[in-house]
Amino acid sequence: MAKKPKIAFLGTGGTISYTGRNSLDVWEYMDFGTRLNVKEILSRFPEVEKSAEIIPIDVRQVSSSGIVPNDWLALASKINEIARSDKGLDGFVVTHGTATLEETAYFLNLTVKTDIPVVIIGAQRPSSGFATDAGSNLLSAIRVAGSQEARDLGVLVVLNEEVQAAREVTKTSTLRLETFQTPDIGMLGYADPDGKVAVYRKPTRLHTNKTIFNIE
Repeated sequence: MAKKPKIAFLGTGGTISYTGRNSLDVWEYMDFGTRLNVKEILSRFPEVEKSAEIIPIDVRQVSSSGIVPNDWLALASKINEIARSDKGLDGFVVTHGTATLEETAYFLNLTVKTDIPVVIIGAQRPSSGFATDAGSNLLSAIRVAGSQEARDLGVLVVLNEEVQAAREVTKTSTLRLETFQTPDIGMLGYADPDGKVAVYRKPTRLHTNKTIFNIE
């Protein structure tokens, strides 16, 4: 049996970290629902841990609209610290609210100093919601973060089984599951349901450990 990839799972909040009052509460959950830490998110989707050795790390519990530059700095520093201290790590997955996910992803794309995959994920529906995308997004992100195909691509955004580049992706809808898109040039690839990660193109702009930026 192949060795499972080792993934650091960092939580910063967002819709993926909420449960609503019931399965149909996919709108007011932030006002009346319950927040989950990363271990609690994993416990809702236990199948995910069959794909990787997951190290849960709570960093923040912030709504997407509440993220500020100091949070970006703290998150980038945390990722850099973990990457330096754990050489056996295969990748990172970071939960985030979708309203500012692309901004955080792009900042990390410029400031994180590692060539292992850093994957940012969110959800359009809370973890308790009817037909939630939280579990499938998390599973896809874990698979991408642990794959050789995703190495040295810069920071990635994975939702709806699609792999997008942090520099290029944008949110296009408040409610649709396929909200994150890369206009004009398209996504990088797919996280297929059979577990395969397919990458069809690679970013050419400088990113992560190739940039001049140093926040330490």
